[in-house]
Amino acid sequence: MSSPRLLVASAFEAELQPLTSACVAAAARSAGAEVVGWDAHLRPDDEPQGPFDLALVSVQQFEGLERGMNLARRITAQTGAPVITFGQYAQMNHRAFLDVADGVVMDEPEAVMPEIVQAAAAGAGFAQVPAMMSSQGMRPKPPRRRIDVQRPARELFPSLVHYPAHHSAFGLTGNIEASRGCHHKCTYCSVYGAYDGGIAAYSAETVLADALQLAEEGVRHFVFIDAEFFNSRTIGVGVIRRLTEEIGPVTFEFTTRVDHVLSYPKELTELVSLGLRRVTCALEFPSNRVLRIFDKHIDVDHMRAAVQESRRLGFELIPTFIPFTPWVEYEELLTFEDFLVETGLARVTDPTALQTRLLLFKGSPLLTSPWMEDVATVDRGFWVEWKHPDQRVEELWQERRTDAEGAGKIRCCVKC
Repeated sequence: MSSPRLLVASAFEAELQPLTSACVAAAARSAGAEVVGWDAHLRPDDEPQGPFDLALVSVQQFEGLERGMNLARRITAQTGAPVITFGQYAQMNHRAFLDVADGVVMDEPEAVMPEIVQAAAAGAGFAQVPAMMSSQGMRPKPPRRRIDVQRPARELFPSLVHYPAHHSAFGLTGNIEASRGCHHKCTYCSVYGAYDGGIAAYSAETVLADALQLAEEGVRHFVFIDAEFFNSRTIGVGVIRRLTEEIGPVTFEFTTRVDHVLSYPKELTELVSLGLRRVTCALEFPSNRVLRIFDKHIDVDHMRAAVQESRRLGFELIPTFIPFTPWVEYEELLTFEDFLVETGLARVTDPTALQTRLLLFKGSPLLTSPWMEDVATVDRGFWVEWKHPDQRVEELWQERRTDAEGAGKIRCCVKC
């Protein structure tokens, strides 16, 4: 049986070099496939030439939904190859994607890549692949395993230098990941919508190998794009220890919750000594009522305490917010900037944070929440539009969104 030829195409991965696609490509190659990579967002006109025995399309963010649908149609029309989609937004919208694809992987695709490659080589259907959703239903998932590839196949995609998001005040930055999913269940979050509180950890050797190949490209500042860095209290810390041992001083940043900033002083103290510079925390809004609706399990006093703790430990806390929700009051929005000034967060808060509006994506746990009972909504296909009962809130959002668009800042999160 000859090696099948696979295309791994990224619809959109937050303006970054597509790490998930690079991992999937590496897994396919390890399973015996010849693999071609394509970042269809960065290089839309550079469509690889077929024939292909299978195309795998990555749909990781909300912005990639329509692009992923169109990409699946385009690949089918141009190459005639069967198409499988993967990624958290493909999973949450699997019914829609089955109209344009032969299957949707409802688990980490690396875990079932040997079966996918075998089916592609045999020219058979993919309905019997574990964790595959197809027109015949869904096959059971395999036992959860670590994401274990030799190293992500980044060389199949454009170099980091071609992505503006990889250039920062720290120099050339590298996107890296130690886990997918999140063990927290914040009701607004797309990661919870896709993973339901589950996580899929990478093997430490995979993360280290990726960090080393990024270092070879000149990266000395690493951005962990995990939804929650402390999904594991050991993998990320262990990788950073070994990285500094092998290549010398580095700097890095990650995302974690406010309560972890407060409860992990020992780990954070060590991480600061190893080069931690910034920690992103989703603060959402300084209203205990909104925080309860979001099931954040923190309050406004925790926010203030985390800001103080970050200063004590020696890293910068970078907040993200969702000020515009159906439950916020107009007067609260008018005092939001006072909170930023009072806490000292005004200096580091991105302009997009002042206008971010709650996204009710299909699959959002909030859509079945009793808090939505009196909210006016309209089904828009991949998302549900909501309207605030106070027209002044809607007008203020339009004003602030215009300001954010003028600054070129309208998104806050690489996971949504």
